[in-house]
Amino acid sequence: MKKLVFLFVAVLLTAMSANVYAQSTGTTPAPGATHSYFITPGNATNGIQWTVFEADFATIATDATIDSPTTATTDITWASTVAVGDWYYVQVVETDGDGCSNTKVLPVQITESDFTLTLAAASPTACYDNAVSVSIVSNAPNYDHGTATIEFTVTPGVALATSSYTGYVFDLALTVPGGFDYTTTPPTFSTNASWDGTTVTVTDNAAVTISFKVDNTNSYNNASNANAQDFTATATVTNGETINGVSENDSDNDNTDATDVSRPNTSGIGTN
Repeated sequence: MKKLVFLFVAVLLTAMSANVYAQSTGTTPAPGATHSYFITPGNATNGIQWTVFEADFATIATDATIDSPTTATTDITWASTVAVGDWYYVQVVETDGDGCSNTKVLPVQITESDFTLTLAAASPTACYDNAVSVSIVSNAPNYDHGTATIEFTVTPGVALATSSYTGYVFDLALTVPGGFDYTTTPPTFSTNASWDGTTVTVTDNAAVTISFKVDNTNSYNNASNANAQDFTATATVTNGETINGVSENDSDNDNTDATDVSRPNTSGIGTN
């Protein structure tokens, strides 16, 4: 008996979890998603009229756009502003040549998107690209550490239905200490992506590897701390959306990662 209870609870929890992060479908669309709705008319010449009503089944919904309201098959796009959990009713009325009509209604409940983005550094640590460059100024050495290449990968989670998800966007920021510059050399991408300085636009559903070239523009000498050249670069992804505006549902997790760049903390040369 206890085993049956445990099994029942497990199934119930699984069902609840699936409901929270369900795949976007015509009956459980995610905000911003587009899905196809269709009927088989009694006669090809009959008139068709699609309407979407709000939960009161009286008010015509303004946040659902019907692509072809008078054809047997139509796409409906649910606005990105619709609230998760809200009910709508998709209605179709078919009218024949004699003026006789029939009505069908499909209940629809807005469901949270299962679209997520995960940001991960290629490595938690990295070296500078080249050896230290030393120059002598007024009989004293100056040290130039140059650049460090840092990579991050942004990976989309479970995709929405193909009809409503082809590509995605997100805002990308890199945080580095003062004197470290990553803007002189723009980041590069491993796939079909572009960056306007803030927003990355990806034209397919693949993961994106982003490579930053961080230039240490600080000047160091023998009086500098042994670890003065070490720094941390932290990348952050925000405002992730599918190309048609479906927001990711996990923006508070897995959207920040960092890489520590260092050299051996060698002291100055001693003598006796």
